[in-house]
Amino acid sequence: MKLLALLHSPVATGSDTTIRRIAAHLRDSDHSVLLVPEPEEPGELARVAERHRIDALLGTHALFSGRPFLEIGLPYVLILGGTDLNEYALEPEYRSLMTEAVERAACLVAFNEDFVRRSGALWPQVVDKVHYIPQSVHTTPSTFSLRRSLRLERDARLLLLPSGLRPVKDPLFLVDCVKQWHEVDPRIRLVISGRSYDPDYEDILLRRIGSSPAVRYVGALTRDDLHAAMREADAVLNTSLSECSPNSVLEAMDLGRPVIVRDIPGNTCLVEHEVTGLVFDRPDDFRAQGMRLLDDELLAQRVRRQGRQFVRRSHGLEAERAAYAGLFRDLLEELPSEVDVESRDRLIRVGGVHLCVQTFGGPEDPAVLLIAGTSASMLSWETEFCERLAAGSRFVIRYDHRDTGRSVNYRPGEPPYELRDLAADAIGILDGLGITRAHLVGISMGGMIAQLAALGHEERVASIALLSTSPGGPGPDNPDLPSASLRVRVELDDIPLPDWDDRGEVIDYLVASDRVLASRSRDFDEVARRRLAGRIVDRAPEVLPSTANHLTMEWGQPWRQRLADVRVPTLVIHGGQDPIYPIAHAHALVSAIPDATLQVLEQAGHELARADWETVTTALLRHTAGTERWSDRATTPL
Repeated sequence: MKLLALLHSPVATGSDTTIRRIAAHLRDSDHSVLLVPEPEEPGELARVAERHRIDALLGTHALFSGRPFLEIGLPYVLILGGTDLNEYALEPEYRSLMTEAVERAACLVAFNEDFVRRSGALWPQVVDKVHYIPQSVHTTPSTFSLRRSLRLERDARLLLLPSGLRPVKDPLFLVDCVKQWHEVDPRIRLVISGRSYDPDYEDILLRRIGSSPAVRYVGALTRDDLHAAMREADAVLNTSLSECSPNSVLEAMDLGRPVIVRDIPGNTCLVEHEVTGLVFDRPDDFRAQGMRLLDDELLAQRVRRQGRQFVRRSHGLEAERAAYAGLFRDLLEELPSEVDVESRDRLIRVGGVHLCVQTFGGPEDPAVLLIAGTSASMLSWETEFCERLAAGSRFVIRYDHRDTGRSVNYRPGEPPYELRDLAADAIGILDGLGITRAHLVGISMGGMIAQLAALGHEERVASIALLSTSPGGPGPDNPDLPSASLRVRVELDDIPLPDWDDRGEVIDYLVASDRVLASRSRDFDEVARRRLAGRIVDRAPEVLPSTANHLTMEWGQPWRQRLADVRVPTLVIHGGQDPIYPIAHAHALVSAIPDATLQVLEQAGHELARADWETVTTALLRHTAGTERWSDRATTPL
């Protein structure tokens, strides 16, 4: 896609850093991104978009980007900023424009769960558009030394406050407190660094500081110099009255520096008191927490270590890149068919029928074929999940089974195929893409297809990963395997079949089914599930009645006794709370397949929940590493 990203904030500020980082992610995902400073002349942005044949727009802040985007008429993505919800949405003069901007947006991004909740409260009509994508962090400290530039004493205790000079950041909050603390302990030094937005406010700050050596304002540092200053600091502070997801806090934690932050939702979404940092609510509380940190080296070491671990686990660049790549891949699918863009669905002729395929990553990388479950299209492997695997140097393939999505479909109740035909389809997909061998990853029924493929086409299968599946399901052929729980059978039977022509009823039906299969020990993400169900319905509504053919097709001869003949590396991943195939099915697979390994997702049901993506992708990348040959890779141009 050809994208335009709008720049409207000063260089090196949080918003500017964010939009540039996300633009780099999208370029890495093979999109073309044009960075455009906000034009002074009305209508100029529309002319730029037309001149460069832009497909979609990206911007931070519903107010600043929303106004020009509304004039252009292209699909756009808005990243909600702190000023959106903390300031401008509270002003009637801005609220109506922001409301129109979020209503017409293709999707919205919030950096934390608090902003997801608050945006939903402000604009409940767009709650299904809001995507939670945690902000990532990337630090590049220079050789600059703030201590040397200020000629601080060797034993000075440097407290660094990265803060623009404006009331919402409240850089005045700790000035008097630190001056008093300095009188008791002359080593204490507070340095404030940030852009001045208002000369009058800067004058107030400087008069408050006065001639005291305890506090210095050094203006705005470059991004790399600020990172270097953080690395020298004994603690990095945040005093804001409101925040979204403060870059400086994440950057300090990534650099292994302790953080002390004001008790507001935007900070406490990142900082857990005494775990990843310290939290205060009053100046005297700040002084007490600061003294604890400076006097207790074990506490300082613990919060530094755990803060860095938290950032690298939950705010990594690769996860953010995959999330935005997935977001725009889904947006691409929704563009009108006459828009000329790459990476759309591809139809492959397999055994006399057409199957719909999508790929992620480069064909030079090891191939991973994702096989969906019963009645599920390729969309059950969510785009961001596929992007995460592709980011690990894998060529990821997802496809629609027969009677799902945009593949061939048949009259409901009359499937002219069996399970073994679906296994042949999986191998046929590899043929169509020119792939000699691939790793097969199947969930539920897809796991059974992977087993059959490994038994019948060993030379084409590099490994198999079996998620939430069974060596054949319960029944007379497997009397030792438990059936689905009575609760689940009753709840599924109680869900009324929808009017397939009623979009709302079909979405309700799909979401209700997902809820029954999901874990009961963690929250069910209904917003995300409704969003996915809507995409499934909109993509191929006429096929949905035929998806039930998977429930009536023949399964063929039992294969459990043949699993001892599987000779490829096998990983079994299973939910500890799976209500369809209880954990005994996973143990049966591991017992039957030589050298198979088991990984249990203790809180998972019969699902691949977002909460488990990191664990599952890590396991799959490890499982599929080191067993490929050059000849295994795709040879057919994509």
